[in-house]
Amino acid sequence: MVEQAVMCRVQAATSSDFSGSVKRLWWGVAVALVAVSAVLPRPGEALTWTRVEEVPVTDIFSLQRRGTILYAGAADVVYIGANEGTNWSATSSVDTAAVAVETVLPAGGALWVGTFARGVYRSTNGGTSWDAVDTGLTGLGSEDVVELVEKSGHLYAASGGAGVFVLDLAAPTQWSAFNAGFPVFTAGSVQDLVLHGTTLVAPAGANGFVYRFPEGATEWQEVAIVPPIAPGLLPTDLIAVGDDLFIGAPIGVYRSADDAQTWTFASDGLTRGTEVFLAADGAVLFAGVDFLGNNHRLYRSADRGDSWQPIDEIPGAFLYALEVAGDRLFAARADGLWWTPLATTGVRAASWDELKSRFRK
Repeated sequence: MVEQAVMCRVQAATSSDFSGSVKRLWWGVAVALVAVSAVLPRPGEALTWTRVEEVPVTDIFSLQRRGTILYAGAADVVYIGANEGTNWSATSSVDTAAVAVETVLPAGGALWVGTFARGVYRSTNGGTSWDAVDTGLTGLGSEDVVELVEKSGHLYAASGGAGVFVLDLAAPTQWSAFNAGFPVFTAGSVQDLVLHGTTLVAPAGANGFVYRFPEGATEWQEVAIVPPIAPGLLPTDLIAVGDDLFIGAPIGVYRSADDAQTWTFASDGLTRGTEVFLAADGAVLFAGVDFLGNNHRLYRSADRGDSWQPIDEIPGAFLYALEVAGDRLFAARADGLWWTPLATTGVRAASWDELKSRFRK
């Protein structure tokens, strides 16, 4: 509303009344700034980030919390942060030809990793050695494994081109396609996979669709995030927070309160970007928005995504993932793994650049 008022005043200016229009324009801007400042978060200092020294200054492509352990995936090594990420150790190389560890999961008495273009690996000795478990991963993009999920004695793998696969953990040798009802030709590129209660949920493809597989179902069910279809809507993250599911996408965040059957836009206050990464501390949400390639803004929401407040900016270092562990917020970045105390993540005042960006939307 404020931005529309300013634009109307700009359009109303004519050469015959230039000086008066300019005065009215600046009066409108002043009113707009007062209105914006009235809803801005109270001032706070920028966050203080500390690098995890045990993790090298390199790309950390993935970050997941499993119980009280954090797993950070580099190119071919997994860094394991025990005790909520306070004590770190490194595994051996998963595969020297690997370029990115995309997901890590302890399941069935072993440690599993999904890699970019090298498939799945399994370690039964805590990461001292690894064995490839690729048999059955077929199809274009099948060995780009973006997420692993355990459910009822089975391991599910989301791939970057061939849909979803399943493996029996009692005899973990052969993957099988798990794509009944899943349109692999148009949505085989799966962005994430989450087990929400007993329902598997997978955003996939670039047309704004989410696929859900509830307990007892015989095939995947297709759900449009923005019905009936949203060409170009490519989700970048999916998290479960209690009864809610949240999807991060370039145009913002969407929330589902009914097990992924319907979605609502929950992005008031977020800037638009190319990717959005999500994390949660109980009911408090965090979002990292890539808005200029290697520059990210961090936001916080305490009302299920109904409103977001800026808390920091990370310039010049690409952000791959956010995660909360213990009393710290972790960021997996192109320059290593970093953390900041949760106690300092209160909202801060918007900068002049941020104010200007609001008028450009």
